[in-house]
Amino acid sequence: MKIFTSKNKSKFTKTLLASAVFVALAGCSATQQSAAPEVVVKNATMDFVRNVEGINEYTLSNGMKVLMYPDEAQPKTLVNITYKVGSVHEKYGETGMAHLLEHMLFKGSDSYKAIDTEFNKRGMRVNATTWLDRTNYFELFEYDEANLEWALGMEADRMVNATFTKEQLDSEMTVVRNEMERGENSPFRMLSSRLASTAFLWHNYANSTIGARSDVENFPFQVLRDFYKRHYRPDNAVLTVAGRFDKEKTIAMIEKTFGKLQQPETPIEKLYTVEPTQDGEREINLRRTGDVPMIAAVYHVPSALHEDTPAIQVLSQILSDSARGRMQKKMVEPGLATGAYAYSYLLKDPSTFTIMAQGSKGKETSAMEKTLISMVEGIKENTISEAEVAVAKAALLKETEEALRNVTSVGMELSEYIAMGDYRYIFYFRDLVEKVTAADVQRVAEQYFVESNRTLGRFIPTKEPVRAEISEAKDISELLADYKGRKAVANGEVYDNNVENVLARLKEFTWATGTQVSVYPKKLRAGEVNMAMTFPVGSAKSLKGYESDFKMLGGLIMSGTEKYSKEQIASKMDELKASISISTRTLGEINVSVKAVKENLDATLDFVQELLANPTFKASEVEIDRKAMITGLEMNRSEPSSVAVSILSKTFNGHEAGHPSAFKTIDEQIDGLKKVTSKRLQNLHSSHFNVSNGFVAIVGDVDPKIISTQLEMRLSELNGKATFAKLEDEVNEVTGQENWVETPDKANAQLYIAHVVDLNPQEDDYYAAYIANQIFGGSGFASRLMQRIRVKEGYSYGTGSWLQMEFDEEKGMYIMSAIAAPENMKKVVEAYKEEVQKVLDEGFSDKEVTDAINGALKSLRVTWSSEAYIARMLNGNKQMDRDMKWFSDYQETLPTVTVEQVNAAFAKYIAQQELNIFAAGDWAKLEK
Repeated sequence: MKIFTSKNKSKFTKTLLASAVFVALAGCSATQQSAAPEVVVKNATMDFVRNVEGINEYTLSNGMKVLMYPDEAQPKTLVNITYKVGSVHEKYGETGMAHLLEHMLFKGSDSYKAIDTEFNKRGMRVNATTWLDRTNYFELFEYDEANLEWALGMEADRMVNATFTKEQLDSEMTVVRNEMERGENSPFRMLSSRLASTAFLWHNYANSTIGARSDVENFPFQVLRDFYKRHYRPDNAVLTVAGRFDKEKTIAMIEKTFGKLQQPETPIEKLYTVEPTQDGEREINLRRTGDVPMIAAVYHVPSALHEDTPAIQVLSQILSDSARGRMQKKMVEPGLATGAYAYSYLLKDPSTFTIMAQGSKGKETSAMEKTLISMVEGIKENTISEAEVAVAKAALLKETEEALRNVTSVGMELSEYIAMGDYRYIFYFRDLVEKVTAADVQRVAEQYFVESNRTLGRFIPTKEPVRAEISEAKDISELLADYKGRKAVANGEVYDNNVENVLARLKEFTWATGTQVSVYPKKLRAGEVNMAMTFPVGSAKSLKGYESDFKMLGGLIMSGTEKYSKEQIASKMDELKASISISTRTLGEINVSVKAVKENLDATLDFVQELLANPTFKASEVEIDRKAMITGLEMNRSEPSSVAVSILSKTFNGHEAGHPSAFKTIDEQIDGLKKVTSKRLQNLHSSHFNVSNGFVAIVGDVDPKIISTQLEMRLSELNGKATFAKLEDEVNEVTGQENWVETPDKANAQLYIAHVVDLNPQEDDYYAAYIANQIFGGSGFASRLMQRIRVKEGYSYGTGSWLQMEFDEEKGMYIMSAIAAPENMKKVVEAYKEEVQKVLDEGFSDKEVTDAINGALKSLRVTWSSEAYIARMLNGNKQMDRDMKWFSDYQETLPTVTVEQVNAAFAKYIAQQELNIFAAGDWAKLEK
């Protein structure tokens, strides 16, 4: 479970990328109680309401809303239930309750006891998130009627019959505290939280969703039960079923499961707290351990439902665009900041607009602060242009269109709009953004970006304060009264990705240059085409001394070519509705991924050719990227997770000093970055960019021969002459290494336990070893490590293990990971040792092995439902000389693995007696 974060979402359907690291804020007080829903003799019935852009809306007669979003082309199903309750509904002294309740609902219910085990056995991907105005729970799984019926029944039962106890709550407390401490390690999160608590005087958006430690640790158990009964009810919930399912059977299932819940007589409580207009600038100074300074300003803005909000979101894009934005041009590129962000959450009640800049270690920030404030509050003089608005709208609309292609993702995105009042607003808001003009953006900037509405925290008496009055938004039912939406996006074909189907269509080619091409033609939703390209280049000799140059090379390609500036590159991708990623982070390897649409495919390929063939590596762009990378390295110096990973990497890296792949300290990496120049990059590009040893995979509605020929014509001019020799891994096999590294003033600590395994996926033992790890630490909550270290002991928010093995490498790694408070980390290690010994003494059970095998196979089929994954897999097959038959063998061999083989594999590959320990934390405070 987690506090809500946004990852890979459109700018409309999330709030902004910055929320991925922002501790949630929370809401208004509540006083009224209501009884829990009761089971009735006669089930409620479902009535059809409307269809909007492919979503069928129904209501149950007990007040629950149901959304059904079918896509037969996707062999997976999403069940998502959204409750209109979040931290905004918490009373004084009860902060963190909505989030804690989310944790407790995974303890099971009357008719569904060990749900963690069931999730794993059924191959379900599950989680829950808590946010300001809502909480949601979801299951994603391979389409199967039995799994769908189980998921619906489980969600209905835990809506009213959750069985969590006082003892379970006490056990979970350490886990929640550990989650709090993890957030406290982040300067960004803590600064954002302090800003919120200063910007809001009365509204509960001031409070962190994780809650106050004293509240979480001290409120009475019965208060949590009462909160659950008051808010978890059918008329306060919206159920979304998306992906592949039988409509009529699913309706019958919903009526059978949720339909038996009675609507309480007591009305749902209404919140009424309104934040008063801010009457003067405010300031907060946060002093905590860290390396990189940050400056942020927060301004109050209206609700997501307000008529000004579309223009505010466009303004956010104009400021924050990483290639064309005003912050990039006025702060990052001149060197005032190493990173800059602007974002505003789309929330039901009036919220805030945040603008933030990240400085450099040891550098003065006064100029950065002055520029940041003048940038937003000076828009009156530096007016918004129609061109800026057009570029920003194109970027936002492209991201939204891309997000709406995947119905299972949209099914979860709808939770945010349900919290605002109506799921249809996701489409309506898109329509509003299309209508935004420069005058609209200029007006909202001048209205809300004023000194008296700013929170930096300084209080300065002002004779004639200028205030930002926020008018009331229209009722959402009025806004959407006649709204019909647009024509639903065309679905892809119903053709499941499996070995037999892929092989039936797969076409393979070899270019004159030697590049191997795999094409899997398939009609995808909205004409999407996915490409994965890898070009191994160079050798240890040619790359020696150029490690940092090569690392920067890929990212800088997107900073400008002979034909396009950085800004024009970003605009061109928006125009083409394409996403292109070029990286060279793995030494000696160029990776290119492309997501395009069929209608613009030729133009997209031309654009990819231009990017790869003609980068300019301008000195100013090199300096921007260099500063950002150095800043990132500086931030890693004191972070427990980074420090622990660094020691682990140094221990197992077997290359001698001076080899391009040898371990490098932070200082050595920084020294390498300082040597990078435009000329060095141009020479490296000229000598190393070639496709002689390349691998290309394409999935989409294309003609295989034509697409291969088109790519060959465009990319064959990449003909750098550097000799290619694969850089082989060199691994140290060590035992008994124990490292407890000090990271002062960090509330959370990180642990890794790791050793080399003489195993790869081509060997017979692989299958048993994989299942052994799945049971022990690789299957989330169902694993033995999670059940012992998190569920039973409550030491850690997150723990697990994995086998890191490559198909074409002789050896791999076993790694266990855990986070915990420093005072609990030794206990985590002891618990780990005891669980290892328990397996050695007693072994795994037949049921554990069977469930792990079934879960692994079902999870694999869900993974294969992603066309982007299929492209990467086909690419990898050629790189590693792996036949597609291996995947058939995998699915045939895995069910034959016996419990005896699994136990033997655990003893041989996982249960190393002399542990290698890599831990980083504030151990010194334990001695005080």
